[in-house]
Amino acid sequence: MPDGHLVCVVGSLNDDTTLEVAALPLPGETVLAHGRRTSTGGKGANQAAAAATLGARVAMVGAVGRDENGRAATDALRSSGVDVSGVRQRADAYTGVAVVVVDMHGENSIVVDPGANATLSASEVAVSLAELAPAYVLAQLEVPLMTVAEVAHSRGTSVLVLNPAPMPDDPSPVQRLLADVDILVPNRGELGRLAGRPEPISREEVDQCVRDLAFDGAVVVTMGSGGASCWEHASDLVTPAVHVAGHQVETVDASGAGDVFCACLVAQLAQGSTLVEAVTQANAAAARSTTIRGARVPADFS
Repeated sequence: MPDGHLVCVVGSLNDDTTLEVAALPLPGETVLAHGRRTSTGGKGANQAAAAATLGARVAMVGAVGRDENGRAATDALRSSGVDVSGVRQRADAYTGVAVVVVDMHGENSIVVDPGANATLSASEVAVSLAELAPAYVLAQLEVPLMTVAEVAHSRGTSVLVLNPAPMPDDPSPVQRLLADVDILVPNRGELGRLAGRPEPISREEVDQCVRDLAFDGAVVVTMGSGGASCWEHASDLVTPAVHVAGHQVETVDASGAGDVFCACLVAQLAQGSTLVEAVTQANAAAARSTTIRGARVPADFS
């Protein structure tokens, strides 16, 4: 049975189409797929489903169309044990759609059409957070930035965890959000954008980007097979980061690894783990998820 404090995920619900190719297409290039899968997805819904599968009590706040894809999205979350009372249905919008292209090494490119996700309003989020009163709120950027800002303003005493993905072309609105964030979980590219620097490659460059954020909360930087680094207080320039080494696995699809990392991180925190303990577990879960096709973890993943 789920235990620990309630986690509320505010984010997207999509219908995913995954195309398997030998190599990701270059600009202007057409490639032929050798496999195709459809599934429920969305960064928010993937994180909510994974957190529930990993033992957390989870509620989802988002929006879908009043269509078959919307029903499938909410049914899938409900079957994972997620409270979907905060998911709105839109008669005048379609459920979001994502096209995921995965190559033979498990690398991917993703294009998202937000659909109903773009209609999730700040007032709806405020009402849901007041009703749910979660201990942890996990948000991403596949819903409007103004809505995510309302999450920061309406979360009360909840701990706010922000996964700044996908990063908009102009990172300045996200930079302004940081003052209201407790735990920031970017990958290296997102960290570089937020710090106003090129994507950091070495751990020293990651350290410098974190210093440049001028952020007082905790930071967890995911580095794929390179593991993750975390700072309890990013503004503490004396205490070094804790680095958690990566896991060597046979990757077949990395499209949902970041979502599994965030989900496991918050699930562990909600169940009483320290930040370093949670990052260690999240790092292992994310690596394991890349050995499974699809962005949504199966029911037996725990």
